[in-house]
Amino acid sequence: QKDVPQLRGIVHSFDDTFELAQSFIDLGLYIGINGCSLKTADNLSVVKSIPMEKILLETDCPWCDIRATHAGSKYLSTTFPTKKEKQYEEGCCVKNRYEPCHVRQVAEVVAGAKGLSVKEVAHISRKNAYDLFGGLEKRKEG
Repeated sequence: QKDVPQLRGIVHSFDDTFELAQSFIDLGLYIGINGCSLKTADNLSVVKSIPMEKILLETDCPWCDIRATHAGSKYLSTTFPTKKEKQYEEGCCVKNRYEPCHVRQVAEVVAGAKGLSVKEVAHISRKNAYDLFGGLEKRKEG
């Protein structure tokens, strides 16, 4: 594989084995982790094994939420108020729809699985996004 050129991109919504993740990483790809990636104990074990420097956090809006039945749900500490779709009100998420704000929950589960802080996971994932997408304007932290 030394003759294979390095690729740049993301393997979206990864939920397979560590061996497959490593194959993608060896090609130069990042591994996208979202709620669908965090359903089972095996999924959490795989996420724990993937180097943080190759993980990008995703929500896959509006799908792939983290449900109470998912193995990763034990690490959740943030909740968001929800309303049924036809009863939507400002400040609430639509029930059973994953919104961009839920990326924090993905970070919480990844942090729990890896034994890191949410802040560390968010910082590294953000750096990974800047590294991958280059040219993104970094905003000053406020």
